[in-house]
Amino acid sequence: MKVTRFHHVSINTNGAPLDELVGFYRDVLGLGDEPRPEIPGIPGHWHAVGDQQLHLVASPPPLDDSIDPTAHHFCVTVADLDAAVAELEARGIGYARGVQGEGTVQIWITDPAGNTVELQQDPG
Repeated sequence: MKVTRFHHVSINTNGAPLDELVGFYRDVLGLGDEPRPEIPGIPGHWHAVGDQQLHLVASPPPLDDSIDPTAHHFCVTVADLDAAVAELEARGIGYARGVQGEGTVQIWITDPAGNTVELQQDPG
């Protein structure tokens, strides 16, 4: 088997209101909306990320709300990491910072449900 690309990430709302997560991913990260089929008994929302998707699925709350870079997460690249950090600070969103290898800066944030999201500078 040869995996050729990332298709989607599915994360849980962990009991947080679905509309708060939809707003976070739409307004803070600028993700577009994607049509979602009706899935009986499972509320959710899909976002578009290029030709890939982020699926939000309703579920119970997390055990705690700390930022854990080693927890389940997904990573997105941003055009300007310094500008992204400035926007996070302006919005009052806390973050953790790390450096990997030869200067790859990593920023981790949590969404309103406690899911961890990693941000990295787009090398392109």
